[in-house]
Amino acid sequence: MSTPTLTVRIAPLVPAVSLPQNASARTRPVIPAGYGVQEQCLPFTAASALGLLIPSPIRFGLCSPSNVPPGCRSFSAPIGTDTRVFYVQDNPSCRFAANAYSFEGVPTPGASVQEPGISFFHRDDQQDLFKLHLPYIWRTPDSIDTLFIPLMNRDSRGLHILSGLVETDWYTSPVNLVIRKPDGDLHLNAGDPVAQAIFIPRDARRPTLEIAADHARLARDARKGLAEWDQQHAADPAAYKKLARSRHGRVDPE
Repeated sequence: MSTPTLTVRIAPLVPAVSLPQNASARTRPVIPAGYGVQEQCLPFTAASALGLLIPSPIRFGLCSPSNVPPGCRSFSAPIGTDTRVFYVQDNPSCRFAANAYSFEGVPTPGASVQEPGISFFHRDDQQDLFKLHLPYIWRTPDSIDTLFIPLMNRDSRGLHILSGLVETDWYTSPVNLVIRKPDGDLHLNAGDPVAQAIFIPRDARRPTLEIAADHARLARDARKGLAEWDQQHAADPAAYKKLARSRHGRVDPE
Protein backbone atom coordinates (compact mmCIF):
# COMPACT_ATOMS: atom_id res chain seq x y z
CA MET A 1 0.00 0.00 0.00
CA SER A 2 1.42 3.38 -1.00
CA THR A 3 1.89 6.17 1.55
CA PRO A 4 -0.16 9.34 0.96
CA THR A 5 1.87 12.26 -0.38
CA LEU A 6 2.47 15.10 2.09
CA THR A 7 1.26 18.45 0.75
CA VAL A 8 3.02 21.57 2.01
CA ARG A 9 1.48 24.91 1.08
CA ILE A 10 3.30 28.25 0.81
CA ALA A 11 1.54 31.64 0.84
CA PRO A 12 3.91 34.29 -0.62
CA LEU A 13 3.62 37.74 0.93
CA VAL A 14 5.50 39.48 -1.90
CA PRO A 15 5.65 38.74 -5.64
CA ALA A 16 8.52 37.29 -7.65
CA VAL A 17 10.47 35.95 -4.66
CA SER A 18 12.56 32.75 -4.69
CA LEU A 19 10.47 30.04 -3.03
CA PRO A 20 11.26 26.58 -1.58
CA GLN A 21 11.50 23.66 -3.97
CA ASN A 22 11.85 19.90 -3.66
CA ALA A 23 15.34 18.86 -2.66
CA SER A 24 17.29 16.76 -5.15
CA ALA A 25 19.48 13.75 -4.53
CA ARG A 26 22.05 15.35 -6.82
CA THR A 27 24.41 17.58 -4.87
CA ARG A 28 26.79 18.28 -7.76
CA PRO A 29 26.12 18.65 -11.49
CA VAL A 30 28.61 16.03 -12.67
CA ILE A 31 29.01 12.64 -10.98
CA PRO A 32 32.47 11.10 -11.47
CA ALA A 33 32.63 7.66 -13.03
CA GLY A 34 33.76 4.60 -11.12
CA TYR A 35 32.79 2.74 -7.99
CA GLY A 36 32.69 4.42 -4.61
CA VAL A 37 31.29 7.88 -5.42
CA GLN A 38 29.00 9.33 -2.76
CA GLU A 39 26.00 9.21 -5.12
CA GLN A 40 26.13 5.41 -4.90
CA CYS A 41 25.38 5.63 -1.16
CA LEU A 42 21.60 5.63 -0.82
CA PRO A 43 21.59 6.90 2.81
CA PHE A 44 23.65 9.90 1.63
CA THR A 45 21.49 10.71 -1.39
CA ALA A 46 18.19 10.01 0.40
CA ALA A 47 19.16 12.56 3.07
CA SER A 48 20.16 15.08 0.40
CA ALA A 49 16.76 14.70 -1.28
CA LEU A 50 14.72 14.96 1.91
CA GLY A 51 12.18 17.76 2.24
CA LEU A 52 12.55 21.14 0.58
CA LEU A 53 15.49 23.38 -0.24
CA ILE A 54 15.09 26.97 0.95
CA PRO A 55 16.69 29.61 -1.27
CA SER A 56 17.81 33.00 -0.04
CA PRO A 57 15.04 35.47 -0.88
CA ILE A 58 17.51 38.36 -1.18
CA ARG A 59 21.08 39.11 -2.07
CA PHE A 60 22.97 39.74 1.16
CA GLY A 61 26.35 39.38 2.77
CA LEU A 62 28.77 40.21 5.55
CA CYS A 63 32.22 41.61 4.78
CA SER A 64 34.61 44.51 5.25
CA PRO A 65 33.24 47.87 4.05
CA SER A 66 35.69 47.87 1.14
CA ASN A 67 34.29 44.57 -0.17
CA VAL A 68 30.62 45.56 -0.31
CA PRO A 69 29.45 44.97 -3.91
CA PRO A 70 28.44 48.02 -5.96
CA GLY A 71 24.73 48.84 -5.79
CA CYS A 72 24.21 47.30 -2.35
CA ARG A 73 23.24 48.98 0.91
CA SER A 74 25.57 48.41 3.85
CA PHE A 75 24.81 48.70 7.57
CA SER A 76 26.28 47.60 10.88
CA ALA A 77 24.71 45.37 13.50
CA PRO A 78 23.23 47.42 16.37
CA ILE A 79 25.58 45.94 18.97
CA GLY A 80 28.96 44.24 18.94
CA THR A 81 32.50 45.06 17.95
CA ASP A 82 32.63 43.38 14.54
CA THR A 83 34.20 45.82 12.07
CA ARG A 84 32.51 44.07 9.15
CA VAL A 85 29.22 45.33 7.75
CA PHE A 86 26.13 43.62 6.41
CA TYR A 87 24.79 44.47 3.00
CA VAL A 88 21.58 43.86 1.05
CA GLN A 89 20.49 44.69 -2.46
CA ASP A 90 17.14 46.29 -3.24
CA ASN A 91 14.80 44.21 -5.39
CA PRO A 92 11.74 46.17 -6.56
CA SER A 93 10.22 43.07 -8.21
CA CYS A 94 9.59 41.52 -4.77
CA ARG A 95 8.96 44.86 -3.01
CA PHE A 96 12.23 44.74 -1.08
CA ALA A 97 14.03 48.02 -0.40
CA ALA A 98 16.16 49.47 2.41
CA ASN A 99 16.33 46.04 4.10
CA ALA A 100 12.55 45.67 4.32
CA TYR A 101 9.72 43.95 2.46
CA SER A 102 6.45 45.80 1.97
CA PHE A 103 3.51 43.43 2.34
CA GLU A 104 0.32 44.37 0.52
CA GLY A 105 -3.14 42.98 1.06
CA VAL A 106 -2.69 42.41 4.80
CA PRO A 107 -5.86 43.72 6.53
CA THR A 108 -4.16 46.09 8.95
CA PRO A 109 -6.22 49.32 9.03
CA GLY A 110 -4.27 52.52 8.42
CA ALA A 111 -0.83 50.92 8.23
CA SER A 112 1.38 49.05 5.81
CA VAL A 113 3.02 45.87 7.00
CA GLN A 114 6.79 45.56 6.68
CA GLU A 115 9.17 42.72 7.44
CA PRO A 116 12.95 43.08 7.60
CA GLY A 117 15.24 41.15 5.30
CA ILE A 118 18.02 40.92 7.88
CA SER A 119 17.49 41.55 11.59
CA PHE A 120 19.43 41.13 14.80
CA PHE A 121 19.25 40.04 18.41
CA HIS A 122 19.73 42.77 21.00
CA ARG A 123 21.53 40.81 23.70
CA ASP A 124 25.26 40.91 24.23
CA ASP A 125 25.43 37.11 24.39
CA GLN A 126 23.79 36.80 20.94
CA GLN A 127 25.78 39.34 18.95
CA ASP A 128 27.30 36.51 16.91
CA LEU A 129 23.85 35.73 15.45
CA PHE A 130 21.53 37.36 12.94
CA LYS A 131 18.23 36.47 11.26
CA LEU A 132 17.26 36.02 7.62
CA HIS A 133 13.51 36.52 7.17
CA LEU A 134 11.51 34.44 4.68
CA PRO A 135 8.64 36.52 3.20
CA TYR A 136 6.01 33.78 3.02
CA ILE A 137 3.81 31.71 5.30
CA TRP A 138 4.26 27.95 5.66
CA ARG A 139 1.25 25.70 6.09
CA THR A 140 1.55 21.96 6.75
CA PRO A 141 -1.19 19.40 7.50
CA ASP A 142 -2.47 19.03 11.03
CA SER A 143 0.19 17.92 13.57
CA ILE A 144 3.04 18.14 11.04
CA ASP A 145 5.94 20.34 12.18
CA THR A 146 8.71 21.81 10.03
CA LEU A 147 12.32 21.37 11.10
CA PHE A 148 14.59 24.03 9.58
CA ILE A 149 18.16 22.77 9.37
CA PRO A 150 21.45 23.50 7.56
CA LEU A 151 21.80 22.18 4.03
CA MET A 152 22.43 18.44 4.05
CA ASN A 153 25.45 17.24 2.08
CA ARG A 154 25.65 20.50 0.10
CA ASP A 155 28.06 23.41 -0.02
CA SER A 156 26.92 25.83 2.71
CA ARG A 157 28.84 28.81 1.22
CA GLY A 158 30.02 29.69 4.71
CA LEU A 159 26.53 29.72 6.28
CA HIS A 160 25.99 28.23 9.72
CA ILE A 161 22.21 27.86 10.08
CA LEU A 162 20.91 27.04 13.56
CA SER A 163 18.20 24.37 13.58
CA GLY A 164 14.67 25.33 14.58
CA LEU A 165 11.33 23.50 14.81
CA VAL A 166 8.14 25.42 13.95
CA GLU A 167 4.52 24.25 14.30
CA THR A 168 3.67 25.26 10.76
CA ASP A 169 0.19 23.73 10.82
CA TRP A 170 -0.97 26.93 12.60
CA TYR A 171 1.91 29.44 12.84
CA THR A 172 0.80 32.59 10.99
CA SER A 173 3.98 34.69 10.78
CA PRO A 174 6.93 34.50 8.38
CA VAL A 175 9.68 32.19 9.59
CA ASN A 176 13.17 33.56 10.06
CA LEU A 177 16.36 31.54 9.87
CA VAL A 178 18.88 32.14 12.64
CA ILE A 179 22.44 32.29 11.32
CA ARG A 180 25.76 32.37 13.16
CA LYS A 181 28.22 34.88 11.73
CA PRO A 182 31.08 33.17 9.86
CA ASP A 183 34.69 34.04 10.59
CA GLY A 184 35.28 35.11 6.99
CA ASP A 185 33.32 37.03 4.39
CA LEU A 186 29.84 35.91 3.39
CA HIS A 187 28.28 36.61 -0.02
CA LEU A 188 24.88 35.15 -1.05
CA ASN A 189 22.80 35.82 -4.14
CA ALA A 190 19.01 35.67 -4.20
CA GLY A 191 18.09 32.09 -5.07
CA ASP A 192 21.18 30.46 -3.54
CA PRO A 193 20.19 27.49 -1.32
CA VAL A 194 20.65 28.38 2.35
CA ALA A 195 18.73 25.77 4.37
CA GLN A 196 16.58 22.64 4.23
CA ALA A 197 13.08 22.02 5.60
CA ILE A 198 12.16 18.57 6.92
CA PHE A 199 8.61 17.60 7.94
CA ILE A 200 8.04 15.67 11.15
CA PRO A 201 4.82 14.30 12.71
CA ARG A 202 4.40 15.97 16.09
CA ASP A 203 3.84 12.67 17.88
CA ALA A 204 7.27 11.49 16.63
CA ARG A 205 9.17 14.18 18.54
CA ARG A 206 9.90 12.09 21.65
CA PRO A 207 9.84 8.37 20.86
CA THR A 208 9.83 5.68 23.50
CA LEU A 209 13.21 3.95 23.59
CA GLU A 210 13.53 0.26 24.39
CA ILE A 211 16.85 -1.61 24.66
CA ALA A 212 16.55 -5.29 23.79
CA ALA A 213 17.98 -7.77 26.25
CA ASP A 214 20.57 -10.22 24.93
CA HIS A 215 18.14 -13.15 25.29
CA ALA A 216 15.22 -11.37 23.59
CA ARG A 217 13.99 -12.55 20.19
CA LEU A 218 14.77 -9.11 18.70
CA ALA A 219 18.42 -9.37 19.75
CA ARG A 220 18.73 -12.90 18.36
CA ASP A 221 17.04 -11.95 15.07
CA ALA A 222 19.24 -8.84 14.78
CA ARG A 223 22.45 -10.86 15.09
CA LYS A 224 21.19 -13.41 12.56
CA GLY A 225 20.19 -10.59 10.19
CA LEU A 226 23.63 -8.98 10.56
CA ALA A 227 25.36 -12.20 9.50
CA GLU A 228 23.06 -12.55 6.49
CA TRP A 229 23.57 -8.90 5.56
CA ASP A 230 27.35 -9.24 5.65
CA GLN A 231 27.10 -12.12 3.19
CA GLN A 232 24.77 -10.20 0.86
CA HIS A 233 26.95 -7.10 0.92
CA ALA A 234 30.10 -9.11 0.27
CA ALA A 235 28.43 -10.65 -2.80
CA ASP A 236 27.02 -7.33 -4.06
CA PRO A 237 28.22 -3.92 -2.75
CA ALA A 238 24.98 -2.37 -4.08
CA ALA A 239 22.80 -4.72 -2.05
CA TYR A 240 21.30 -1.98 0.14
CA LYS A 241 20.08 -0.03 -2.89
CA LYS A 242 18.43 -3.13 -4.31
CA LEU A 243 16.83 -4.20 -1.05
CA ALA A 244 15.70 -0.77 0.22
CA ARG A 245 11.92 -0.50 0.19
CA SER A 246 11.89 3.17 -0.77
CA ARG A 247 13.27 4.69 -3.97
CA HIS A 248 13.62 8.09 -2.30
CA GLY A 249 16.97 9.64 -3.07
CA ARG A 250 18.06 7.31 -5.87
CA VAL A 251 20.25 9.10 -8.37
CA ASP A 252 20.69 6.49 -11.08
CA PRO A 253 18.16 3.97 -12.46
CA GLU A 254 18.39 0.40 -11.22
